[in-house]
Amino acid sequence: MGRGPRFWFPLALLGFAQLGTASVRLMSTRGPARRLWDFGDYSPNYARLEFRASDDFHVFDPALPSELMWLVALGVAILGTAVWYGVTRRPARIGWYVLGTVGALLAVPLLDLVGSWQFRIGDGLRGPLLATIGLVALAAYERSVFVLLTAVAFAVVAVVLSADLVGVLLSAAVLLAAAFAALLRHRPDTAADTH
Repeated sequence: MGRGPRFWFPLALLGFAQLGTASVRLMSTRGPARRLWDFGDYSPNYARLEFRASDDFHVFDPALPSELMWLVALGVAILGTAVWYGVTRRPARIGWYVLGTVGALLAVPLLDLVGSWQFRIGDGLRGPLLATIGLVALAAYERSVFVLLTAVAFAVVAVVLSADLVGVLLSAAVLLAAAFAALLRHRPDTAADTH
């Protein structure tokens, strides 16, 4: 089988992982939004409830930071991609392949810490930059200009709009559109790709 069509899966997986983290972030906004009005003390003398504005209304729940969401999305993408390539390519040395996968999973939080402590990169930028590094590595592995252009488009959208939920959704849309385009582009000439 040819190499070309296989890179659609990591692109789609990272896109869907981002959509999953975006939905978790949206669900976490519902909790504080419902607590916008807290019940005051019920006073039997007045036989009524008093409402007061709550101070804990936030755009995102602080218990679910965006950087943690990026790390989870990247971990899911790395693990899923390793399983995908392990099944479709059947590596000759399984032990080295598993060791490389574990190393890649451990490298994500380590690079995140280096970016935070050494280079002082903000929370909203480290995740998209790590994802871009992963996409560039995928482009090099696949020797694909298409994946490299996807990585550039992803970086532009994710880094420019990184702190916003819209940036997460748009960068996920870039990845899913690229995966779909890769499937459509390589579907008719699958026979030509198999050498």
